[in-house]
Amino acid sequence: MSMISKMLYRTTIFAGGLLEKSFNKKTKDPLRVNEHVLKKILKMNAKSEIGLKYDFDHINSVEHFKKKVPLSQYEDYDNYIERMAKGEKNILICDDVKYFGHTSGTTGKQKLIPCTKKSRLVAAKYMALLITRFSYNNFKESWNYGKGLMISDMVMTTYSKGGIPICSATSGGMNGISEILPYLYTSPVEVMEIKDKEDSIYLHLLFALEEVKLLYISGVFISNVLDLFRILEEKHEDLVKDIRRGYINKKLNLDEFTRKKINKYLSSNASRADKLEEEFNKGFKGISKRIWPSLTYITTVTGANFSIYDDKVNYYTDSLPIYSPAYGATEAMIGINPYSDKIRYVILPDTAFYEFIPLNECEKKQIETLCLNEVKKEEKYEILVTNYAGLYRYRIGDVVKVIGFYNNSPEIEFLYRKNQVLNMVAEKTNEEHITNAIRNTVKKMNLSLVDYTTKPDNSITPGRYIFYFELKDIISDSKKRLLQEVLDKEIRASNLAYDRARNNKRLGIVKIMLLKPNTFKLMKESLISKGISKNQIKIPRVVTNKEYLLKILSENHI
Repeated sequence: MSMISKMLYRTTIFAGGLLEKSFNKKTKDPLRVNEHVLKKILKMNAKSEIGLKYDFDHINSVEHFKKKVPLSQYEDYDNYIERMAKGEKNILICDDVKYFGHTSGTTGKQKLIPCTKKSRLVAAKYMALLITRFSYNNFKESWNYGKGLMISDMVMTTYSKGGIPICSATSGGMNGISEILPYLYTSPVEVMEIKDKEDSIYLHLLFALEEVKLLYISGVFISNVLDLFRILEEKHEDLVKDIRRGYINKKLNLDEFTRKKINKYLSSNASRADKLEEEFNKGFKGISKRIWPSLTYITTVTGANFSIYDDKVNYYTDSLPIYSPAYGATEAMIGINPYSDKIRYVILPDTAFYEFIPLNECEKKQIETLCLNEVKKEEKYEILVTNYAGLYRYRIGDVVKVIGFYNNSPEIEFLYRKNQVLNMVAEKTNEEHITNAIRNTVKKMNLSLVDYTTKPDNSITPGRYIFYFELKDIISDSKKRLLQEVLDKEIRASNLAYDRARNNKRLGIVKIMLLKPNTFKLMKESLISKGISKNQIKIPRVVTNKEYLLKILSENHI
């Protein structure tokens, strides 16, 4: 730990403490803060094309805004964003577009979301400062000011016709702090510029293994963290050799210029290699604390459908705390989590203007939205944002549940994406239902699930759902039949509407298709080849219209 690194951490924690005070103050009167955000957004963009269309200059209240501006979805912005991508200005916003953040494309086509200097700064202060402060608050007894292993990148996927960068939101954010990255994280900047997923994770591991006092491991999603540990187990012999020799092996597909630059950061470390080899030879259960004795926590988004990965990560970490720090989307930084022992996000009233649609009213033609002060505990809502980057009353497609209040700002739990719903006979089996059912099923049957996806099947009557499971171990045909029965029962218990559909014979029992090893690895590689950031990949839980993924599933079932 260099003096510069320690000073940076101390400064960040101190600044985070000031921001924590501001956060506490703003959450006491979130509606006032949120209304101010709306007025500011409208004033900033009043002279834009859309601002003139809806007469932003003369909107004088939240109710007036709701009457003047319609609810929107991405399709409403297609033409505007296409023109902005070509370089046209003053379309949705008056600020310049710094980059287009592309979404993961999990529930449909990839979307390009404009990001401005203002929208980036609004999110960055919380990501860089308050998350670090809350991490310190939660883990101060073990805090050693050590570096973190950050599984992230700064890869620009491409550029628009107007020359504007296109990348994931996380890549855009990392580029904004590139100068200080080496002081906070174990990997050099050059590692974060590598496009290949496995090669970049390998190199993240290589540099992190040199850091004996590693404090934490961070990834965008917990699936990234699991990939890291799986590659550690798979490539540990190569990693030990590279640390012993002090240079990268030839198996990594790097150009010579990049290889030379990264090799300059390495030197032979035989004693560390010996220690690592000794621990790896004991097996990989609980490996993380044996090779990094100071490792205190994992920070990554988990919960909801990501929770299926928790147990697998716990295998490698001996159940180190998993801190899920924030709920954000490419469209907005929505919430932050002050707690390390539970997953709930306090809505940030100054990052965007928020509206909520009660879940049972989402499909109505005339929709009345609620403000921050009108939502109720235990109720579920679709969330809408008006942000600093040109989206107005925008339905991002997320369903959340209000589970409490922090001061007066709602604490929410992310439940699922609206598009990720099985709904053949209007039973609306969503990700929450499926995640609960699968978690209970694999636990009851003592199975190790690598990953899953599903699709509706109308080739027989009644229709049914096909679940594609990749398991770590081979199971017999009789156990597979039992697996189908147990999963079907668990879905029925999780969603009573599905249970009624099964009783009425409008749906048939689920069918399980077992997949060959590494099928989901192939799917991830295919998603990356389509332009999705390697650190933003989420396996689609419902596969219906992605032919390239269906082809992989078809070619790899057992």
